[in-house]
Amino acid sequence: MTIVIAVIVLSVTACQRQPVLPTARFTHLPTDGWVSSAPLSFSPTYGDSTAAYDLILAVRHTNRYRYRNLSLVVDVIAADSSVNRKTFDLSLADEYGNWSGGGFGALYQATQPIIGGVTPDKARRVVVWQTMAGCDTLHGVVDVGVFTKPRNANS
Repeated sequence: MTIVIAVIVLSVTACQRQPVLPTARFTHLPTDGWVSSAPLSFSPTYGDSTAAYDLILAVRHTNRYRYRNLSLVVDVIAADSSVNRKTFDLSLADEYGNWSGGGFGALYQATQPIIGGVTPDKARRVVVWQTMAGCDTLHGVVDVGVFTKPRNANS
């Protein structure tokens, strides 16, 4: 009986949701939409303060998203408060309306490199703004996240 209980406990704990990327930080957006005047702020996680990292943006959206692209401004803020501003026009679908990126069901994820080979002191905070023209409140984007990947990592 003790062995059966041990097997059940091990099975349940092995199936618990584990983070795929331990450095990923996501912000879940309100169901009533992402307002253009509401930026999202992230504090990236680094394993080694002296190593170089790639900083990557991830966007999760549903079929409710009405556009092919997503326009974003990303501010990478260094420890000395200097700002490195990047603009992105993420392509989320092709001209036929087929979603790109990975996903299952009605949830899709697209990723975009923000900056490569950055040290932690050069990217203390990341602020993401949605800048869709003529769209004050954006619907269909569920989560936005930022994660780091060591520069020498191949996966």
